[in-house]
Amino acid sequence: MPDTNSSPKKPLSESMLASATVDNTPRIGIVLSSFQGGAEHDGTPIRGLADPQPVHKELTNTQVEAMLRKALELGSRGRRMSLGGVSGDDWVLVKITETRDASTDPRLLAALLRLYGESKQGRRFTIAEAAPARPELLALIEDCNTRFAGRRFEYVNLAEAEMLESAAPRRTFAAKNPDGVYSLARVFRECDKLITVSPLRTSPVTGVALSVSSYLAFSGNQQKLPSLGEAVDVLNDIYLHHPAEYAIVGGSYHHDGERKIHHNVIIAGQNALCVDAVGAAVMGFDPAKLALFDRMELRGFGVVNTDSIWTRGNEIDEARGPFRKRV
Repeated sequence: MPDTNSSPKKPLSESMLASATVDNTPRIGIVLSSFQGGAEHDGTPIRGLADPQPVHKELTNTQVEAMLRKALELGSRGRRMSLGGVSGDDWVLVKITETRDASTDPRLLAALLRLYGESKQGRRFTIAEAAPARPELLALIEDCNTRFAGRRFEYVNLAEAEMLESAAPRRTFAAKNPDGVYSLARVFRECDKLITVSPLRTSPVTGVALSVSSYLAFSGNQQKLPSLGEAVDVLNDIYLHHPAEYAIVGGSYHHDGERKIHHNVIIAGQNALCVDAVGAAVMGFDPAKLALFDRMELRGFGVVNTDSIWTRGNEIDEARGPFRKRV
């Protein structure tokens, strides 16, 4: 007799659930000014720069912007160039670096702001660093406000910015700050998206000072920070409050603690730790041996083994520059 208690079986096509495979491998674009093209791992060709130039040659604004566009394209998922997932109404904080040794390439910053303005992504842009704005930066901001009506461009000196007492959303690392409370810039805590634009430079404390190291400037009490714990732990704690949505390192001029280096390279991607790991490798460091990166990876911010990172464009070995490691 037939089993009257069992329901009819559905056709196989109705009972199966389709599932999409998601590739979570971080993509990082590496572009030298000499990039003439290459290929993906599957052989798909990658078009090079329209006007490639030697890596030690002075570049025009147009050539720098072309490098940035290519790095953003290669550091993105899919075919569209990523600008950090910024929507039309977002408040975007752009963290730059300004030191005696090395500073964010002003042409790189100008190209990025133009890309945002032309794509109509972002409503308010705050460029920030713990230093007074240089006249050329103020001129760039004025030009952007004139050119891109309806959008606001401004500069904030983090050394003078309003601070908030902020507790980290989860457990912190600094040994002498168990409550995880830091005095942090209001713009850092309240912005919608955070983009870092940093030069390549070395550091006697963290080995390299790239995207993540620039976060120290967001703290309002710099003199107190060393008393809270190791610098790498403090950086981890501050980064936890707002991980960067996008990171860009490179430009034309960098510093290794002893000398200025002219080396046209841009590295970009949606994971700041991975961008910094690739940047460190380009500078000749082993990212896995840098304490800051080790703690960041342990915290779940990304990976530092460059074999686990999908680098696109130039190879790390092609981009490696003559950086001297500080002792």
